[in-house]
This record gives sequence, structure tokens and C-alpha cells, in this order.
Amino acid sequence: MKHISHIKIKNAAPHIFTRPFLFVEPNTPMLQIATFFAIGPQIYVDGLIVVSENDKGQGTRPVGRIGCKHIISSLLDSDYPDWLETKASQIMDRTVGALEMDSTLSSALEVFDKTRFAFVPIVVNRDNERNMEIGSSSLVVVAALAIRDILPLVAKTNITIPIKQISSPLLSVDGNTSITNALNLMIDTGIRNIGINEDVSIRDDASGSFTEDGGKSKLLRIINDRKILEFLLSHNGREVLGNNGIVGLGNISIINHLDMISMAQVKSDATVSEAAGLLMDVRTPCLILEGNKGEEEEDNDHYIVTPWDVVMKTLKSESTKIIAN
Repeated sequence: MKHISHIKIKNAAPHIFTRPFLFVEPNTPMLQIATFFAIGPQIYVDGLIVVSENDKGQGTRPVGRIGCKHIISSLLDSDYPDWLETKASQIMDRTVGALEMDSTLSSALEVFDKTRFAFVPIVVNRDNERNMEIGSSSLVVVAALAIRDILPLVAKTNITIPIKQISSPLLSVDGNTSITNALNLMIDTGIRNIGINEDVSIRDDASGSFTEDGGKSKLLRIINDRKILEFLLSHNGREVLGNNGIVGLGNISIINHLDMISMAQVKSDATVSEAAGLLMDVRTPCLILEGNKGEEEEDNDHYIVTPWDVVMKTLKSESTKIIAN
């Protein structure tokens, strides 16, 4: 028997080497960068690799990584339209965390956990010399590994842990919450998905109109950072920003301006592997737990499960083993 996290990346996620990876150069402007994340499920992007502008084509050397959080943080700290001209080098995570294809999944999990960014470039040594350090010009990018790329392995491993054990309380807001407050909430709490309540009486203006749902309201929809970026780069969003700048986002509500995500609900006794299978659909960024028939509710909170929960909270478990190939 072998712990699943000890599998080599090239064996755990072989599909990442058959698809192109997306990259930008350090001088790429924000408008181009953000568009990658806002297109939606047609081109789903978990992250972008920033490569040295001196190494193009097959010689792409990683110098940074960019995710939705970097873009949103930059937006909140910038003026509009100056934000659109921000360069990749100004917002990228310089902790590249690159790994070789013979590295184990545990190495990738360590990078994810340390940087709180579940995306890492995979490199090879073009000189075929073993002990080259990451950052050497001989190491070039051949693929990118995101946390979603590990879901197929989890799905087929038959991990029977109930997802209730890896779920988290869903942080919810009412529909009148402004886009600015929603963005600040995501950044401050390190989350990417928040719920939208039907009952607007739960508002707490002093704290930014959000609360952990205590069962006093009906959960309507889910929004995430990608949907916010989609709006910001749309005609309507750019019109709001053009007229009033970033301040204008504090005057418009999420319920009336954002394209919401329909909730994918699942029973709380569903297994981790079953959840992984559902989350493999890029149109399903998260799962919302619903009570099982005849089950007494321990509390009135809504609970959420994300790819991060499925991978990071289970692959470190000693009970998560498979037969070695």
C-alpha cells in the first residue's frame, strides 16, 4: 500500500502534460491578465505563469505566478483606469514554487499550503542534469498543476470519508451587500466563494453587511471571485468604473449586478471521492451540503466543500492509501 500523496506528479496527473499552459510576460498589462480569469468555463484558468521575457517559446522560465487574489487585491489598492495598466511583474507572486515532474504530490501540497495558492508550474531540466536548483535558466516550464488537476485521482481512489468532516461553514451576505464589501470580505478571509441570502434583515452595516448564516435566512445563490472579475471587465462594469472609479463599486449591490452561480447541493454523508467527481466539472466551483433524510440538524449553518477541502484536508490523512503501481 502507498500513501496517495507519495505518487509522482507525472503519474498522478498525466493529463496536464497533454494540454497547453497559459503564461504571460512580466510587462503584460492587467486588462489582458484579468481577461483570462473572467472568460468563464469556456477557458477555465486556475492561475497564470509569469515567464522571463528573455526566454520565449520552448525556453519559458518561470519567474512568478498570478491568481484571482492578486488581481482583486491590486484592484482595491489602485485607481481606475490606472489599474488596467498594472503590469504582471507588479502583482505576481514571486514565490514560484516550481516542481519537476518526478516530484511527489506531497511536494505540490506543501507549496499550496505554504503560499495559499493552489497552482504551481511544472518544469524539466533541458540539460538533463539532476541537481539543478529551481530558478536555473536550464529549467523550463512544460505544464501547470492546479488543485483541480488532482480531483480525478481522488475520485477514483474511493476515499469514503464523509464530506461533512472536511466541510466549512459558508460565509454569507445579503443581496444588498456592495461589490466592494464582497471583495474585501474575500480578501480578508481568504475565501473565493460566498453565499447570497434572501433575507436582507440580517444586514450589519457596521461590519460590511456580512454574517455567518445562522439559519435565519434562505440561501439563494453563490458568487465567487471569477464572477466579480467577469462583471468588472464587462461593458457594464467598465462603465461603472469609468464613471466613478473604484468608489463606484461601493454603491452597487451584488444581487443586481453579478451573474450568480447555481448551487450544487449534495448530501452531507456523500464521500470525499464522490465530491471530487462532482467538482471535476469546472461549472461547479463548490458544493453546498444539505441534510440527510431523518437527520437532526446540529446547527442551522450552511456548509461548503471546495476542491481545496477535498484535496488538502484528505491527502494528508494516513488513511488515504492506494495500491502502488
